[in-house]
Order: sequence, then C-alpha cells, then structure tokens
Amino acid sequence: LIMRGVVLALLIAVVFATNGVPGNTPSVSQTGELRENQKFLFGPTETKCARHVICKSCVEDISCGWCATAGLCHDGNVLGPQKANCTMWEFAWCSGEPCVEHASCTSCTTDPLCGWCSSTQTCTEGSANGPMFGDCHEDQWFGDHCNGALSIHGH
Repeated sequence: LIMRGVVLALLIAVVFATNGVPGNTPSVSQTGELRENQKFLFGPTETKCARHVICKSCVEDISCGWCATAGLCHDGNVLGPQKANCTMWEFAWCSGEPCVEHASCTSCTTDPLCGWCSSTQTCTEGSANGPMFGDCHEDQWFGDHCNGALSIHGH
C-alpha cells in the first residue's frame, strides 16, 4: 500500500513537471514555445546578458545593453547590440528610470540626467552644471564624477 502511494506521488510529480499545473505554471512545452517565439521576433538571447530581466541590472553589466523595444538584455556596447536588431538601445543607463533609483554616486553619475548630492546621499535630477531643483548646495553636488564625494556606503 505504501509503495503504491509512492508510485502515485511520483507519477503525479512527473505529469505536473511536464504539463504544468493548469492555470498556474507554464508547462515545459509552453516555456519552450515562448523562448522560440522570442528568438524568432528578437533574435537569439541565449547569452550571458540574457540572464538580466530588468534594464537596471542589464546596463550595470559592462558588456550588456537593454533593448527597450524588445524588453531584453543583449551583449553589446555603446554602439548597439552585437547580434540583435534594436531601435531603442539603452547602454550604461536606463532612460525611463527616475534618478532616485540610483543607490550610489557611481551609478547616479553615469546617468547624464542625474547627479549625486553628498550631503543627502541621494541621486536627483540635474547635470554636470548642477541640480535641476535647488535642493543641494553647490559644493555638495557631483554631476559627472564621484571624485571627492563622501558616501556612507563607500560608493
């Protein structure tokens, strides 16, 4: 009787692993189809950059860039993706993210629309010329580099 229960449990596990739980989990064939459809529409994505699923983590990887058109991370550089076609290429920073999303001076100052205020330890809108809003004293503003910026986090 116990052996019969174990066999039944294993059989159920195999069925769910191959077919998915109806309505909750995509089946193996469904995820395979999704990958094939992405390859067809956007080109191959089986690279080290493909592991990034959001723009921020993608552009923080020096050899990757975000294709906003496809919502995928590809191998590439400032000129564009290496093996994909993309009309909205994001490299080194994500144009759709607010400055406050940057947690360090280094990531903040790589975004040309942001700058780091060392007195508040925050990233806000601005440029190398200064903050867009007068909420940071001039000698505490770092718009294009972090040399001399004190950081609690050591960034």
